Amino acid sequence: MTLTTEELALLRLSLTDGVGPVTGRGLVERFGSASSLYGTSPREMQTEYEVSPRLVRILLSGDAPRRAVETQVARIEKDEADGKPVHLLFSGTGAYPESLDNCPDAPLVLYVKGHLPADAPVIGVVGTRKNTPYVLDALRYLIRGWAEERPDLVIASGLAYGVDAIGHTLALDFGLRTVGVVAHGLDTLYPASHAQLASRMIENGGAVVTEFPYGTRALPQHFIARNRIVAGLSLGLVVGESAARGGALTTASFALDYGRSIYAVPGRLFDPMSEGCNGLILQNKAAIALSPRFILEDLGLSHELPKNLPLPFGEEDAPEVDDPILRLLGQAEEMTLGELSLRTGDPVSKLSGALFTLEMDGRIRSLPGGKYALVRGGRRPN
Repeated sequence: MTLTTEELALLRLSLTDGVGPVTGRGLVERFGSASSLYGTSPREMQTEYEVSPRLVRILLSGDAPRRAVETQVARIEKDEADGKPVHLLFSGTGAYPESLDNCPDAPLVLYVKGHLPADAPVIGVVGTRKNTPYVLDALRYLIRGWAEERPDLVIASGLAYGVDAIGHTLALDFGLRTVGVVAHGLDTLYPASHAQLASRMIENGGAVVTEFPYGTRALPQHFIARNRIVAGLSLGLVVGESAARGGALTTASFALDYGRSIYAVPGRLFDPMSEGCNGLILQNKAAIALSPRFILEDLGLSHELPKNLPLPFGEEDAPEVDDPILRLLGQAEEMTLGELSLRTGDPVSKLSGALFTLEMDGRIRSLPGGKYALVRGGRRPN
């Protein structure tokens, strides 16, 4: 296995105890590269780059990080010799998924079994481990529709029991690639019963991915860290089924922080396994997962334009827009109710009614996070 000087430096930085993804990425940005970091003297780190003395000591803490690099490279080379190849993806390179690399806490290094598509659209599918038959039917409906219109789509999830496994399996059943993000090193698999599923995913063009090096066990805190990678990889996130508390809602929280669109499968009123999804919808953090086409269109992934509709707003020959709400949304792309109130000078109570009318008329749409945007490709204002 041959790694460049920069790749070795990134791997070393990622394996240094006390340096997390945010700190590591900040250091790379400050020094220009990881290799430049390690080529700088301790005095220069403190005086020219304003690195704290404590962090300097951590970065130059003896041979432990170097030995860790040697150990990981040796394990990868052994797996490759045994016909179980693992490759590394490094932040800042073309092979590393851009959507994840744009997140402030993305890993410096990803360990990958299989193929992690860097340029294909990804939708995340997450939910409870204790699923009901309802979510199986709902996800079959959604994923079948996605596969028919976007066969290049990739489904990402966490390879856990329940909704995760359903999402991966349905993706394979309908011919889509799927990626599982795990909370441990690639020398093991949790749950072990999903070994066959993981193999199918890899054989069909997908991958099993982690930020954790060989020898890392599946500890509780690692699952939370895993969830942010699922969110970061995805253009949009579908929460299939969730109780009022659970890992799927953590993933949704990360997705909101990253500016991703969230969709929730609405559930039955008295079903505790639907409380999480219904709550996301109630809080306007997620749109209702109405149909495969709705989600694809909302993410800009639909190949087909709606029939008998005029061209989108923003064309040079578009007519003047008299409605101040439509005019502001055309300029700012999306705005909250509070922002619209400040810009128009109208009270929130008045704007709420106007927004409801415009939404029902198909001119605007509500977004997760309490925001509003024009319906591109929808009706033009009179």
